[in-house]
Amino acid sequence: MDPVRLKRQAISLKEQIESKIHVDDDPYCFYSRTMPLVEAAIRGEISASVNGRESRYISGNFNHDESEGTLPPQYDREFTRALAGFDVTVQGLSLEETEDIVINGEVYGRLEFEEEGDWPDRVKHP
Repeated sequence: MDPVRLKRQAISLKEQIESKIHVDDDPYCFYSRTMPLVEAAIRGEISASVNGRESRYISGNFNHDESEGTLPPQYDREFTRALAGFDVTVQGLSLEETEDIVINGEVYGRLEFEEEGDWPDRVKHP
């Protein structure tokens, strides 16, 4: 999991949540389910990938409504892109195909991590 990218993605998602969702009108529970993980990522407290299905930091209702195309207008492309960027990063998933490398029967993949100061000039996937 890339902690530098995670922090950047978390800040972006937090801005989207705070600017588009009112805490008292949060049908998908972003303040109670997602925001604690986002804030932990910003503080640098996440050191290993998180399983999205097990932790359920994104509401299943949100995923359903997104797939059906019935999200309210505040959950626009900018919001869903920030959410997807955070989701992929916190789960430690790659945005590119990785080559399997087998060492002593264990499968590994080579990934590129961001360094502090890389944003925005040296980042492949904003």
